[in-house]
Amino acid sequence: MTEQDFSQRLVIVVRKDIEGWQAANTIAHISAYIGNKLKDSFGTGESFVFSDGTQIPRNSQYPMIIKVSDNTEQLKDVFNQAREAGLPSIGFIREMIDSTSDEEIEAILKSKQYNDVELLGFGVFGENEQIKSLTKKFSLWK
Repeated sequence: MTEQDFSQRLVIVVRKDIEGWQAANTIAHISAYIGNKLKDSFGTGESFVFSDGTQIPRNSQYPMIIKVSDNTEQLKDVFNQAREAGLPSIGFIREMIDSTSDEEIEAILKSKQYNDVELLGFGVFGENEQIKSLTKKFSLWK
């Protein structure tokens, strides 16, 4: 078991105007992607153990904050800043919900420019102050 690292965080920002199931899907995929990228640093151990011996897996050691964007352009602008800074990040686009096939998504994107895709949300991971500063424009999801 390792000690928790509170120096970093994951912030996920989703569009306020999308349906609840779309927001949930976006958040789930972003969380899974970032968790996978963190590999062994994701957790602090295998399980929590109850007094009766029952075990449940530990959750992520890092804070995860969900925020919303009222403005699609602001969402894309901040995601682009995260990418340019080289931070671990992922954007979730409309095609990722509209299709269940990576091959279909690849074919669709070959006919589009990046600026023409509809960004539903993004996730960014990194040092607390940098991520706070980057995402301060967005309000907490309520």
